[in-house]
Amino acid sequence: MKIQQSLFGLLLLHILLPLQASAQQLAFSKPHGFYDQTFSLEISCSQLDLPEHTTIRYTLDGSDPTLSSVAYTQPITVSGNTILRAAVVADTGRVTPVTTATYLFLDDVLNQSNTPEGYPDTWGEYTQMSGTAIADYEMDSEMTTNPTLRAKIKEGLKKLPVLSIVSDKDNFFSHENDSVRGGIYIFTGPPVGDATGHGWTRPASIELFGPKGGVDSQEVYNLTANCGIRLHGGHGRLAEKNPKHSFRLVFKKEYGSSSLNYPLFGADEPSTFKQLVLRCHFGNAWQHWGEDNRKRAQYTRDVWARHMQRKMGHTSVNALYVHLFLNGMYWGLYNLAERVNDQFGKDHLGGKKSDVDVIKIEEDGGNHIEAAEGTLDGWNNLVATARAAATSDEAYAQLDTLLDIDQFIDYMLINQYAGNTDWD
Repeated sequence: MKIQQSLFGLLLLHILLPLQASAQQLAFSKPHGFYDQTFSLEISCSQLDLPEHTTIRYTLDGSDPTLSSVAYTQPITVSGNTILRAAVVADTGRVTPVTTATYLFLDDVLNQSNTPEGYPDTWGEYTQMSGTAIADYEMDSEMTTNPTLRAKIKEGLKKLPVLSIVSDKDNFFSHENDSVRGGIYIFTGPPVGDATGHGWTRPASIELFGPKGGVDSQEVYNLTANCGIRLHGGHGRLAEKNPKHSFRLVFKKEYGSSSLNYPLFGADEPSTFKQLVLRCHFGNAWQHWGEDNRKRAQYTRDVWARHMQRKMGHTSVNALYVHLFLNGMYWGLYNLAERVNDQFGKDHLGGKKSDVDVIKIEEDGGNHIEAAEGTLDGWNNLVATARAAATSDEAYAQLDTLLDIDQFIDYMLINQYAGNTDWD
C-alpha cells in the first residue's frame, strides 16, 4: 500500500528520515493475545504524511521487514498462530521501527509440529559425549491427544501470562559458526568444553500479555519492547544435559532502549531493568539428563524459597511464572526474574551502584569466584576472617562486622528445609 506523498522534496526527505523514525509508529487493529476465531487485521500508521516510494511491509516468520518483504495492500486474515512484524520501508531502509504482535490459537499450540518450516532438525553438538542434540519442537502428542488432558492443558495455558520472544530464526538456530550470524541455541557457550557462543547476543522483540493474578484476574500485562537476547546459565547450556536453555534479556540502546521501564513485579517493586533472566528450571525438571533428577521434577522450589526469604524480612529476587513462546512456538514453563547485579543492589538495598559488590561463579569456564560488579576485596576479607575464626576469638568476633549472622542463619534454614542439593 502506497503512503501519501510528502510535502517536502526528496532531498529534504533524506535529511529528515532519521528524525521521522522516532515519531512514526505502526498500529495493529487487534492486540496481541489468545484468539479462538479467525479475524481480519488492519495495519495503520500514526504519521500519514510519509514520503513517496515508501510502503508498509510485513513478515510472518519472525524476520525484520525489508524492501523485499510482502507489501501490505489489504487487511490480513489471521486464522492460526501468527507472529506479525511490520514497518514502513523506503528504498533507503526502514522509516519506522519494527512493530511486532503475537496472535495465538490454543488448538494450534497443542498441534505444534515437530518439523516447523525453515527450522533445523538438529541443535547444538554434545560437549562431553559424541553426538548432536535432536531438535524437539512439538507438544507431547501422548498428552495433547488425550481429551481430558487436552482440556486441562488449554486451561493451564491461559492461567499464566505469556512471554513471546520473536526474532529471525537464524538468530536462534543458524548452524553457521560465526559470532554475528551463528544461532545462540546451536552454539551455547557452555562452561566446559567448546565455549563457542558464550556471550553472543541477538536482537529480539518481547511481548508480555495475559493475567497478572490468574485466569479470572481483571488485571493483565500489556508489554511490548525490543531487547537483546542471549543464553544464560552454566551446565544447563550443555546440549546433552538439557535441550531446553535459559535466556537473559539485555536492554541496550543498540537493541531498542537503554532500559525496560515497566512494573513487572507490582507497583511497589523496582520497575526499571537493565537485564532480566528467563530461567528454564534445569534442576529437578522433567527434561534434565539425569533420571533421578527427572523423578523429582517440580517447578515451585526456587520461587518458594525467594518468597520465604522475603517473608523472613530479607532481600530477595522478584520473579513470576510465564509460558514462553519462541517465534510462535510453545517453549515451556519459564521463570522471569530480576538479575542480581549492581542495579539490583541499588534498587533493593539503597545507596549507589558503586557501593555494591556482586560476587559470582565465573561463567566462562572453571569454578572460581569473580566480582561481576565491584571488587573481591570485601569478599576475600570475609573468607579470610571466617577461616581464621576457627582458631582466633578476635577473628570470630570480627565476623559480626562483616556478615549479617542472623540473615545467614535464615538463608541456611531456607536452603536446608527446601532440600537444595545443587547449591554450595
